[in-house]
Amino acid sequence: MIQATARVLKNVIEIQVGEEAWVGRPKESAEAGLGRRLAALFSTDYVVYRAAAPDEVHSTVTYRAKSDEIRIQMGDATWRTQSSTFGPMTIEYGGVRFTINERLTGRFAVLRGADPVAVGQLGFRSCTIRDYPADLEVFLGNLALGYVIRTLTGEIFYGFG
Repeated sequence: MIQATARVLKNVIEIQVGEEAWVGRPKESAEAGLGRRLAALFSTDYVVYRAAAPDEVHSTVTYRAKSDEIRIQMGDATWRTQSSTFGPMTIEYGGVRFTINERLTGRFAVLRGADPVAVGQLGFRSCTIRDYPADLEVFLGNLALGYVIRTLTGEIFYGFG
């Protein structure tokens, strides 16, 4: 199971990916100065650190509200979701196109073609993903972080979550 939860007072997002703990921090939080710390409160760019290597950046996850896009970068590889006005969100990973069908209840399914490969639930500043194959765990962990950033952006800028 993957569980991502925002800890707003700490200004971090904690992610449990299987047995491993990750932490997502706003990019600006590492820089000195009061201005940067204030900017970190409204950040949509997060760097991810794994417990196994706490000083090494594992990935970067960004949310762009204007295009409703979650961008995941791991090393030289980058993946981006594509949103449509009334349709599902899509993303290509490992040469395979995945579709993410969301419901108003906060539940969603990740589909490969017509076959579900994972199910998820958005909560209050959290995202849970279950029933996924092991080879998608790291990718879906980053996607869960993107969904939490998306929720936080909605709360901060638009007044909803």
